[in-house]
Amino acid sequence: MPGAKQIDRKTRILDAAERAFAEYGFAGASLRHIVLEAQVNLATVYYYFESKEGLMAAVFERRFGPLRQEHLDLLARRKREAKGGVLSVEQIVETMLVPPLRLAGAASTKSHANMRLIGRMVTDPNPQTQELLRRQHERVRAAFLEELHRSLPDLPWPDLQWRFEFFWGAVAFILCNPGKIEKSTRGVCNPADPRLVLAQMKACFAAGFRAPAAAVNEVSFLLSANETVAV
Repeated sequence: MPGAKQIDRKTRILDAAERAFAEYGFAGASLRHIVLEAQVNLATVYYYFESKEGLMAAVFERRFGPLRQEHLDLLARRKREAKGGVLSVEQIVETMLVPPLRLAGAASTKSHANMRLIGRMVTDPNPQTQELLRRQHERVRAAFLEELHRSLPDLPWPDLQWRFEFFWGAVAFILCNPGKIEKSTRGVCNPADPRLVLAQMKACFAAGFRAPAAAVNEVSFLLSANETVAV
């Protein structure tokens, strides 16, 4: 069993790394700064985490692992309750939304740290960051896409994946930048009320997932600054 000092060192490193990654992203975060803040040496970081990427993976697992597990557990419970039946799109969307909205609504240092880290990571173009995020979300993504496909068997697979990505993009925006919504709507929309956010997003995205397949041949799009062509 690891000793108290070992756990304390690892926790200090993870805390310092989380703050650095949330502030500067993967490329901008300095290991030298992290070790100074954590009051350890560089060899200790490499001993526990092997690399900067390994350190970020550990940060992600600590913060996002419980959220991923809550998603999977809640979905498994819904499937048990359905007794082999097909979940409705509304049930699936609600199951995807409840864990992150519950986290965002929690008035705790942990939830605020999670939101700050999510906001930085989802907008960080660094390929290593995006690959780590993909790995964290892979099981949840596959599980929910499978259930959506069962509920919407006639929706083409590419359309379903487009809508799935739109969904998570909107969720990340709501969670990480709620003040912008309230300001843009002059207070009409209150993102601080998780029940209201859940109701609005559930209605919007259930309808979006159910919409007919995209008819690309009926869409006009801008090819250049001064030319519109109908396909």
